[in-house]
Amino acid sequence: MNLQTQYYFLLLRRVFRDIECNVEISISMKFISQTLFCTERNAKLILNKLLEEGLIQFTSGKGRGNTSTIVFLVSLNKALLKQIQYLIKENKINQAIDLVKEFGKGTEVEEYFINWITNYFGYQKMSSSFNEVEEVEVLRFPIYRPITTVDPTRVFFDFDAHLVKQVYNTLVDYHFDTKEFVGSIAHSWEHNEKCTEWFFYLRKGVHFHNGKELNASSVKDSIIRLFHSPHQWLVEDIADIKVLSKYVVSFSLKRENHLFLHYVAFVPMSIVDVSSTSDGFSQYSIGTGPFRFEKIQPDFCLLSSHSSYFGYRPHLDKVEIIRISEELRGSIEDSKKLFLDTAETNLGEKEQWETSNAIFSGTNVITFNTKRDGPLQKVEIRKLIGELFDRKKLVNLGKPRISPAQGFLIENRQMEHELSYSEKSPTPADIKNKLKKQGYLGEKLTLVTYSRHSLDAKLTQRMLAEAGIRLEIKIVNWNNIQRKEILENADMILFEGTPNEGLISLFELLLFKDGFIYPFLSEQLKSKVESFIYCIKKENNTCNSLKIYKNLEQFLIENGVVHFLVHKQVEVFHDYSLKGVRFNSRMWIDFKDIWYKQ
Repeated sequence: MNLQTQYYFLLLRRVFRDIECNVEISISMKFISQTLFCTERNAKLILNKLLEEGLIQFTSGKGRGNTSTIVFLVSLNKALLKQIQYLIKENKINQAIDLVKEFGKGTEVEEYFINWITNYFGYQKMSSSFNEVEEVEVLRFPIYRPITTVDPTRVFFDFDAHLVKQVYNTLVDYHFDTKEFVGSIAHSWEHNEKCTEWFFYLRKGVHFHNGKELNASSVKDSIIRLFHSPHQWLVEDIADIKVLSKYVVSFSLKRENHLFLHYVAFVPMSIVDVSSTSDGFSQYSIGTGPFRFEKIQPDFCLLSSHSSYFGYRPHLDKVEIIRISEELRGSIEDSKKLFLDTAETNLGEKEQWETSNAIFSGTNVITFNTKRDGPLQKVEIRKLIGELFDRKKLVNLGKPRISPAQGFLIENRQMEHELSYSEKSPTPADIKNKLKKQGYLGEKLTLVTYSRHSLDAKLTQRMLAEAGIRLEIKIVNWNNIQRKEILENADMILFEGTPNEGLISLFELLLFKDGFIYPFLSEQLKSKVESFIYCIKKENNTCNSLKIYKNLEQFLIENGVVHFLVHKQVEVFHDYSLKGVRFNSRMWIDFKDIWYKQ
């Protein structure tokens, strides 16, 4: 099916949607070209294609000024339905949604599509494509954001990292709930007293999804990729990686790092088969995890269980993830087939759902760009603007916001509550006068965020307006928000930091080169942040490490670089038949653990 030709037919047929098929209609080439948004020459080429497809009959008018005649052989709804069914088959759900919005509002085609998508999601059993007797268990669920990458060396957003955890493995795993390390690709490890020499002993018989056995050289080749990635910070201490034998690999560090196990357990350090590359969305898509990518695109992901996984086999055979439009949320949620809610949906009445406990998910933060020319070059102006953030009002926007924030961590919510609610802040009028004295003359400032934070952004805009600050909000989609030109032209960025793996995830928020803090830091500020982190890594006492980190946060606050706003939480709701629901460190549920009770 030629989708472009079919689209031209829909444009033309829509004009005459009330006219039955097989009725001759007088029409001019000028009208056709205007309807198809093209020249008359191109319109004639398109008409020839429509004739070849058997969609129309067309007779050209003879001579200048004589009208032509057209006969439609297919109704608008029939042609639209055919396209929708084709796009569904090709897993191009968002293109189908766009077509329904453009041509099918209020029609039976829209009703068909909503019924289809409502019944599509959830748990299903179906016959295997290889053996009709064998049943395959499939879980399908929607997401409302794109998958931006599944390359471990570039992953940053939580859902992307969650997918990586399903498909790849790290040398060791860190259980964030018990604060313990357990073996994964490596079954054992050891280090010298100064934590500068590390040795990892690999399991035998660990196979990549393509059947190739993993060995020490695989680990070395995979880790080397990080030296030329936005996650370079993870390997900056590594002086040498040695393959000591087929199943033993060692790391020599330039300086002591008592947190190195946290480093090798972190998602970006996942091991990939670098010898097997592909074109398209994911160049390095071969891992060793419980699931493999059968298909991966920004709007669609199909995971299939890895039969040779060295751990226990997943209960589910396939997991299908489809990004859909926000407009269809209501229809899907009403169907009671969505199996979890991560604070991005409004599920309404939840009597039919089983509820998992609400847990801390992250912290909303505004970062100021200290590198861009303009008023935010002055630390005094950055700090004065920070005094305008009314965290109480932000919390009152409602769930998933739960409390004011004075840092990324939520260790002492009562203290933060008292700090935010009892402090006597200067009035906007006072701040306006102070800003003027510092040289702020009403220049426009730009705040960049994504749609998820639009309510917080608009309230922030109103807060700053009270002190005479002109704030322009730019809502950017997930695919583009990390682009260099976007960040360079932003004065502020509003995002949610999710430090759910302790210090290592805090380091990521601060040091990731394509993140929302590091690109905004001047060279002097970067150097200071890195020196704090160096002190943390050489500290062998966890309490002392956290104290140093708190000093680092205070340094950023005092320099007006980072302004912590509110803490947030997630509540997960799922149907009663779904079992094995446990959170991982990315606030999602590991697909290998869940199963349906029949």
